[in-house]
Amino acid sequence: MKKIERYKHSVNLDPEDLDAWVNLGDVYFEDSDYSNAFNCYKKASEIDPYSSEVWNNVALMYSYNGDNKKAIECYEKALKLSPDDAIVFYNLGYSYEENEEYDEAIDYYRRALELDPTYIDALNNIALIYKEKEMYDEAIKSFEKALKIDPDNVFILQNLAHLYYDMEDYEKIIHYYQLALELKPDNAKIWNKLGNLYYDVNNFDESIKCYKKAIEFDSYIIEAWNGLGLSYTFNEEFEKSIEYYKEALRFDPDDDALYENIGFSYNKINMYDKAIKYYKKSIELNPDYSSVWKSLGNVYQNKKDYDNAIECYEKALDLTPTDFESWKNLGTIYKIRNEFKKAKECFKKASKWKLKVS
Repeated sequence: MKKIERYKHSVNLDPEDLDAWVNLGDVYFEDSDYSNAFNCYKKASEIDPYSSEVWNNVALMYSYNGDNKKAIECYEKALKLSPDDAIVFYNLGYSYEENEEYDEAIDYYRRALELDPTYIDALNNIALIYKEKEMYDEAIKSFEKALKIDPDNVFILQNLAHLYYDMEDYEKIIHYYQLALELKPDNAKIWNKLGNLYYDVNNFDESIKCYKKAIEFDSYIIEAWNGLGLSYTFNEEFEKSIEYYKEALRFDPDDDALYENIGFSYNKINMYDKAIKYYKKSIELNPDYSSVWKSLGNVYQNKKDYDNAIECYEKALDLTPTDFESWKNLGTIYKIRNEFKKAKECFKKASKWKLKVS
């Protein structure tokens, strides 16, 4: 605030002071006050229309406002005034990338690299474009060039891991996450991502270790708490899964999926009343999720409370009429109750939809 007042004072004393307008714009920009920053840079461009720096800043504000067309026009003005400015070439590349004009973006990023071969952000963005286009070999080359410049760049290591995730090369994913963790062993987000990877490949013991490291360094990562719950669920350690799901609920008490997960675990250990409680809470938060209605029907069916089970299965089928499991479960209940005509009709629909799904 003191800086703003100081530079305001400067422009009031001399409204033609270019540096004061630029400095005031920079302070507004640092405070994320982009509207006032834009006004200051625009005023500076009126005072000195031959300043490459000023046009770059004006363009940056257009870019932040999502007007990439005007941003590109201003960056091109900056380039005419300073044709050897790698930053302006990079910013032009970024604007074209935002417009999804990827070939033009790559061209400008490469021109930035001609001027500054150590421009890691340009190499990273080129790699990300190639990744988006599924040109994985080219993406890897660009990331590896960046790592030759800065082998300890955790951001690039993570992006390489993400790239290999798309390629389903799990050994490489683990390798690059582990390299990142050697540099940043207290980075909870990387531990969580590594946990997600082990979870995806059904290595739940390792996912549990990683998620626990994540919450050791940041106990507010709800995804890690839920990941622990899911990992213990798949390890069939349902009491532990419930413990971690409930921890996750402390941070997001309105997450219907967490209540569903807890209900599932209680059902697995035959604590049906508690399962019903949590499934009902999930439904309260998201009444249009047919899977939870079906799961609640399963619990009632396990309790032999067939009236409530039928009601839940019918609700599930109202939402998803093609759910063959709900039709099959309804048929089973009607068969138990000797309502054979209804049972036959349900089994018939179950077979029909199961064949179509298959």
